[in-house]
Amino acid sequence: MQKTSHFKYEMEDVDCKFCTEYRGKKLGCSQKVCPWLAERIEAGAVGYEEALLDSFPHDPKLEAKLHTAVRLFRGSMWLDEGHRQRMQALRAREGSDRRRDTPAYIAAMYLLTSDLDTATRTANCFYRDGIMFSYATTKGISPHGYTLLGAARDIYANGDGIALTDLADSEVVDSTAFCLIVNALLIARYGIAALDIQKKQAQEQE
Repeated sequence: MQKTSHFKYEMEDVDCKFCTEYRGKKLGCSQKVCPWLAERIEAGAVGYEEALLDSFPHDPKLEAKLHTAVRLFRGSMWLDEGHRQRMQALRAREGSDRRRDTPAYIAAMYLLTSDLDTATRTANCFYRDGIMFSYATTKGISPHGYTLLGAARDIYANGDGIALTDLADSEVVDSTAFCLIVNALLIARYGIAALDIQKKQAQEQE
C-alpha cells in the first residue's frame, strides 16, 4: 500500500528516550532490534552499521560479509558520483509514477545504474510501467554484471525477500556486488530514504 501522507519523520520524532521500549541510558532498548528502525532511517538518526546489522538474519557467514560491507562503506550509499548521476538521469527520463515507483523498483534501478556497463546493457529494460528484464543485453556480460542483473530481477519480483545468505556463501559474488546488493535490499525494505544513510553511528540517547 502506498503512503498517502507527506509527513516525514524528523530527529526529534524518533528520540529513543520517548520510546516505550527504552529503559534508560544504562539499560538501553528492551528489544534486540529496534522496532522503529524504518522511521529512524527516514529521520536520519541511524548510521550505516546499525541499519545493516539490524536488518538481516543472524547467520555467522552472513554476519562476516555484512561486517566487511560496513568496513568498506565510505560514507555514501552510492558506489561513486557516476552511479548517482546515472540513476538521477534515469529517474528524470522515466518520470514519476506512484504505483510503479515502489521501493523494489527503486532498489533495482539502484543496482542497474551502479556501473556504466550494467547501465548500458539494461537501459532498454525500463519502460512506462516498470522493468522488463528480458530486454537486457547479456552477451559478454561479466560475472559482476550478471550478479547485479540477477539480484535486481529478484528484488524487483520479491522485494527484500531474496536469499542473502546464499549470496554471502557464493564465491561468485564479489565484495563490491555484495555491498551494492545489501544496499539495494535496504532500499527495498525502507524506501528511498535509505539512500541518505551515512556512515555515522546513531547518536547515543540521553
